[in-house]
Amino acid sequence: MIFNLQNEIEAEKAKEKFNHFVKTGKTINLVEKKNTRTTRQNSALHLLFTIIANQLNEMGVEFQHIGLKGQIISTRHNPHLVKEHVWKPIQKALFDIESTTKLNTEQINEVVDVLAKFFGERGIVIQFPSKEQIETLIN
Repeated sequence: MIFNLQNEIEAEKAKEKFNHFVKTGKTINLVEKKNTRTTRQNSALHLLFTIIANQLNEMGVEFQHIGLKGQIISTRHNPHLVKEHVWKPIQKALFDIESTTKLNTEQINEVVDVLAKFFGERGIVIQFPSKEQIETLIN
């Protein structure tokens, strides 16, 4: 069972469950579940993938894949390609973490810094999306 102790109602339910375990003499295992990112942060990350894809496309950098019979297939970048072939290799190299859902805010910032440096050296500013940009995406 997972209880969000920042929510008053859930905190009360957790206390009741804990007290029940104490009264009945149960053995329990308490484990802290660390939050990785919020829905808003997730939306921002995926918006960033879109921004990066657009920048790469504007730069004329195509995604190349060795496909059919060893032939190179070129296509425009999209958010999924950026996530899988740009973001995740950096994330894996820095933190040895496969899934973006396992990253915390500081780790996301470090990957953004790497990408910002890459684009900055080419005269392009890449920033994590602002609250306003995210709000328009969510609403």
